[in-house]
Amino acid sequence: MTTTTLLTQIMKRVHAVPNWISEYRMPMLVLLLCTVSISAFSQEDNSKSSPNPFVNLWDQQSLTGDWGSARTRLAERWGVSLTGFWDNSYYADPIVGNTQGYTGTGNWSRIRGTLDIDMGKLARLNGLSLHITSTLNEGLDVIHDSRYMNSLVGIGNDTGSHQLRLDSWWVKQDLFHGKLSLYAGQISGVDFFGFISQDLSHFSSVGPYYAPFELYNSFASFDPMTTPAALIEVTPNKHFRYRTMIQSITEGNPSDANAVLGFYNWFNNSSGTSMQMKDGVVWHNEVAYFYRLGEGHFGVSYSGAKAYTEWLGSASNGTLVTVPGFSKDSSAENENYYWILKQTVYRSTSASSRSVDLGGTYAWGPADKGVIPYNRQLVLTSEFNGLVPKRPKDSINFAFNYLGIRGPMETPTFRSEKIYEFNYSLQLTRWLQWMPDLQFHQDIAANPKNGTGIAVGFRSVITF
Repeated sequence: MTTTTLLTQIMKRVHAVPNWISEYRMPMLVLLLCTVSISAFSQEDNSKSSPNPFVNLWDQQSLTGDWGSARTRLAERWGVSLTGFWDNSYYADPIVGNTQGYTGTGNWSRIRGTLDIDMGKLARLNGLSLHITSTLNEGLDVIHDSRYMNSLVGIGNDTGSHQLRLDSWWVKQDLFHGKLSLYAGQISGVDFFGFISQDLSHFSSVGPYYAPFELYNSFASFDPMTTPAALIEVTPNKHFRYRTMIQSITEGNPSDANAVLGFYNWFNNSSGTSMQMKDGVVWHNEVAYFYRLGEGHFGVSYSGAKAYTEWLGSASNGTLVTVPGFSKDSSAENENYYWILKQTVYRSTSASSRSVDLGGTYAWGPADKGVIPYNRQLVLTSEFNGLVPKRPKDSINFAFNYLGIRGPMETPTFRSEKIYEFNYSLQLTRWLQWMPDLQFHQDIAANPKNGTGIAVGFRSVITF
């Protein structure tokens, strides 16, 4: 079976999901945003003064509300919590530098539903809980897509492939009053190591919240991210946390006809339910320290598998790419590191949401091993929260993301890409966030000959 035939079959399978979301999601979003903006532009409480029957819709925590109190009863009596969100990004790339790529618009979105069950309430099994998440990723990312701007970083961590899958699930057991937690199931390393949840709600580009993409250079999976895994978390007090996890690599042996970069996991574990460890493991570790106005993280990922990287193309013209795989005589011992610091430098009062937060992340890995084309990453962020009067939950955000090309691929002209992001995060209601966003991509795809590209659009997140 040829690679072209294989990819054709894959894409037919992926695109077999219903496409009504693609056809109608933009009109739905625009109508929803316009309607909510009129009633919710001021975040002041108007529930007492307004006779509007839709006031409760704007004030409730989620779009679908409490289901006539059924949602609260399920959580409090039975320990069953159902949540979900729709994360949608609509972007245009009016300037693509000298890349010869298309200018146009793209709409990428993720719909995710999560079920959490507290077995202590449901079956009196104290400390035991279940977590299940299903995800639909679908759409076009004109920033990352090679037919358009072709930046190294896009607007979503899974924009490279569509997905309808049981994305993650695990069983968790808390011991010693939560000081020790054990996880086993289908888990993503980047959801627990180097992930900054605060920045997920402040930025659209991937770097500020998933900066340690270096984890993938140690052959952690990203097609999709979740694989069979086991995790241990130690939290002796509110200031200190240690996590360690082993995760299946599952990238495939090159002799396997299905081992195509970026798609192998769809064959090996397309449903997300397999617990088979394949091709060795990646060992993730992170130490985190939390203090009153900030936090610091240090992490290292180590791959002891029989991993190698095959180089295809030419570094001289920027076409060199990597193909991961495994063989009996390949070398192992590939490691990657990251450092993260978040610090609040200003807060009007201890209970206020008005603050200025600064962040920095640096990730590093060996230059001669890995999957993605860069092995050094520096991310700097600044977040100005609640500075606009009567908008305490809004924020103005800036980010800088530097991606340094790995050694064998680096040339005098093929060295790094820099991304500058500016946005305004508008919390229209408790369940709807809207983020107009502007990005500059300097030296697109790490090639100065490509010049600078501009992406403009908005991201919206609706909590169900």
